Amino acid sequence: MENYRRREFIKLLGIASFLPILKWEEALAGRVNAVIELPPLPFQESLITGEEKGGRILVVGGIHGNEPGAYKAAEILRNLKVKKGEILVAPRTNFVSILTNKRGYNGDMNRKFASISPKDPDYPAVKRLKSLIKDYKPDLLLTLHDGFGFHSLNPKAWGQCIVIDEERYGEIELGREVRLVSERVNRLIKRRKWKIPVFNTHTFSKNTKHPEQRKSLTYFCLKECSVPAVCLEVSKQLPDLYHKVRFHLLMLREFFKVHGVETEPSLDWVIENVEELLEPKVYYSAELLINGRKVTVSDSKTFKIPKGSRVKFLTFNGTGGTNAITEDLNSNLRKVGIRKRISFKVKDDFKELFSIRFIVG
Repeated sequence: MENYRRREFIKLLGIASFLPILKWEEALAGRVNAVIELPPLPFQESLITGEEKGGRILVVGGIHGNEPGAYKAAEILRNLKVKKGEILVAPRTNFVSILTNKRGYNGDMNRKFASISPKDPDYPAVKRLKSLIKDYKPDLLLTLHDGFGFHSLNPKAWGQCIVIDEERYGEIELGREVRLVSERVNRLIKRRKWKIPVFNTHTFSKNTKHPEQRKSLTYFCLKECSVPAVCLEVSKQLPDLYHKVRFHLLMLREFFKVHGVETEPSLDWVIENVEELLEPKVYYSAELLINGRKVTVSDSKTFKIPKGSRVKFLTFNGTGGTNAITEDLNSNLRKVGIRKRISFKVKDDFKELFSIRFIVG
């Protein structure tokens, strides 16, 4: 009986969280003893423009939340200056999946670009990314991923390769440019299995072995927006995060060269200093409003709060990946009602920093 009641309560929370505040409180009246609110998870995007004219590249990271090499590389780009050309970076497209360290907390986001229900929790992010592509109309879109295995050893593996949907689509040439980048990067790679070949999925072909790719971001870019789009894959089986980010940056550097985009500091410098960039010295904390009183928390802490309490997380200090979720209920929810207790994890992307627990009574 208890499990049934809990399921019904969570269902009520999921419905109520989309209602106006007054109706939300009315819906939960008498059912909860405290209300706790988190700020909405942001859709992060940064447009960085150089003083000199050059290419325009859109870099997308974090579509899959358990691929840190991808979104960490995009985050590094986001914090650079641009000397020539411009880059638009969306580092954490699927923030809830990053915080939960799941490929897709709400299902595979990269299978939602053909169609998606407005009721899907991923809908706002997918809609925003589609709008970015249509409005910005980049010269090239690069979507970053960490795939399984090594494509040079197993042609069925998605790790460590550059993926294209076709050699050519309409007037868009993909194969020539991608092979050039592949050749340049592979000159710097000594281990055979770490080399980065080109993987053509032939998505537009009637006999493709990968029809699921017709629901992907790159297919949407080509078919619906006439925007050249390429997927950069490093391997999940690389030794550590450093190697994953480094290989992403090596590929990005060569695409930037082709399109006349230069950063400051240069990507040469960035690649040489990846380890330091992945470990920034920052102060982590969360600022909360507990029944009108502002509190700063920087370590694990438990708060005992009276019935009728209102708690609001205001801001998070740290990196661009610093935020909080609860795993006690649906992690999509940013406003919850509780009866007795709940715990929130403050995280830097996938890494747990500290927890904040509330007990009513």
